Amino acid sequence: MAGAKQRLLSAALLASLAWGCRESYRVGEYVLVHWCDADYPAYVIARKGRTRYRVHFDGYEVRWDTEVGFDEIKARIESPPKTPPPMCEHVAQAMGMKKPEDSKASLFKAGARVRVTWRGSIYKAVVLDVVPPERYRVHYDGYEAAWDEVVSAERIVGTVK
Repeated sequence: MAGAKQRLLSAALLASLAWGCRESYRVGEYVLVHWCDADYPAYVIARKGRTRYRVHFDGYEVRWDTEVGFDEIKARIESPPKTPPPMCEHVAQAMGMKKPEDSKASLFKAGARVRVTWRGSIYKAVVLDVVPPERYRVHYDGYEAAWDEVVSAERIVGTVK
C-alpha cells in the first residue's frame, strides 16, 4: 500500500512540474484556440488566473470573446490570418448571425484614412482591408504592426481629411 501511495505522489509531482514548465501566455499574444469543434486564431485580451485567459477571436465581433483554459490554447501563432476562418454554422444560426454575403456594402474601403476609438481615446488609422461582415483591419498611425486589429464599424468615428 505504501508503494502505491508513493508512486501516486511521484506521478502527481511529475505532472505538476510538467504543468508548471508550460510558459503562460501574455496579453496581446496571438494564439490558436480550440473552440466549437475547430481551431480559431485569437489573441489574449486578459489573464483571468493562473490557467484561464479571456480571448478575442480575430475577425469576429466582441460578443464572441470568451474565457478559455490553458489546455484549450493549442499554440502560439506569429500573426493573425488575413481572413478569419468560417464560424461553426450551428453556432452562427443559434446566435442569429447573417452570413457575410447577406451583409450590406462596406462603409470604408482599404486605404481609407479613419479615426478609431480605443479604450476611450481616438487614434488615426488606415483601413488595411475589409473583413465581412462590417469589420475592418486597421493599422494605427505611428504604431507597430503588432497593434493592428480588426474593429467593428461602431469603433470608427469618422474619416481623416
